[in-house]
Amino acid sequence: MIHAEKQRLRARMRDLAGSSRPGNSSALMEKVQALDSWKQASSVLLYAPLPGEPDPTLLIGNREERHFLFPRIEGDALGIYRRGAQSRWITGPFGLQEPDPGSWEKCSPADVDLVMVPGLAFDLSGWRLGRGKGYYDRLLGHPDFSGIKVGLAWLWQLLPSVPAEDHDVRMDIVLAE
Repeated sequence: MIHAEKQRLRARMRDLAGSSRPGNSSALMEKVQALDSWKQASSVLLYAPLPGEPDPTLLIGNREERHFLFPRIEGDALGIYRRGAQSRWITGPFGLQEPDPGSWEKCSPADVDLVMVPGLAFDLSGWRLGRGKGYYDRLLGHPDFSGIKVGLAWLWQLLPSVPAEDHDVRMDIVLAE
């Protein structure tokens, strides 16, 4: 029942995404930088955005005091890799830009202090509607993961409620532009 409801909502949100203009990623990243959890984090997991998603790579700038990590699809899981001066990108499944494992340092879920999480929709209770493969839910639900989870959204992606199942992981914070 909930699975079918999520599928209908995914279709609706994809339609909305096609007719909506992207918001202002810079303004949204300023909100991220105002968070106490940002100021305290030494390792931040970002993502390479799909077209129309908020762009957390704007956070990188000249932040030498932080380690920036990125996910890579590895089977049914997300591997985590630390960005370095010689890091290269490759195109992974679904056309996503991902770390080239030959030029990035492999990390553990325990290394993440703060994570920026994309989604199709969020509600104000922190529930997230992902794309349906469960990659982020498995990573964020990993027993070694203890970082702060920040959902990044455009205003049109905030809904009164998002259906949730037992395996879904709630965001600690949801930010919209």
